[in-house]
Amino acid sequence: MKLIKRLSTTLSATLDSAVGQLENHDAIVEATIKQTRQSVAKTKARINTLKQQLNAYEQQLTEAREQYNLWTERAAKLAESDQTKALQCVARRNQYEAEVGRLNHAALQQRELIRDVAHNLEKLQGKLDEMTHKHNLMRSRQTVADVNRAVASIDRDESINETFERWESVVLEHEFAVSDACVRDPLDLELTRAEDEADLLAQLKMIQTEHKTSQEQSHE
Repeated sequence: MKLIKRLSTTLSATLDSAVGQLENHDAIVEATIKQTRQSVAKTKARINTLKQQLNAYEQQLTEAREQYNLWTERAAKLAESDQTKALQCVARRNQYEAEVGRLNHAALQQRELIRDVAHNLEKLQGKLDEMTHKHNLMRSRQTVADVNRAVASIDRDESINETFERWESVVLEHEFAVSDACVRDPLDLELTRAEDEADLLAQLKMIQTEHKTSQEQSHE
């Protein structure tokens, strides 16, 4: 019996240690998922910022092209009537031409950056979905394992069975005591029944007498 109890205690301690490790793993995974979810949110916000910058570049590019066309047209109109101003218009045209080139290059780099960040976001989101799925699966398996452990612990606990046996023994003693107290002498039962019947007959005769007297008084 002592050997069984020692083995049971050792096994219980081992299971408790395993549960502690599972809870620790759960906390680690949950923290990692939280960090990854925050990274996903930050990356999405970064992409939105990059897209806003790209929109700004494209708007500036449109304006620079309009200015390039405007100064080109002005240079053409003033070429014969005012060469000095026409040359100034060409200089302005060249400035906007350089601006168009700069903005084109900036917009191209911005698109490549958005594409790279979006690709990383896709991988990050996939990793988050995978970890979340595995986390939920492991939690479900741990719940089943905890239930099985609880059932196994109850099955191993001999003291509870002994308690039930002692309880049943006490209840049986009480049941037997009540049963013995309820057993009466047959003669006592017979005489008591006869006495009760005689008492009822006496009451009945009294009722009949009172009823007869009442009727006679009513006729008078």
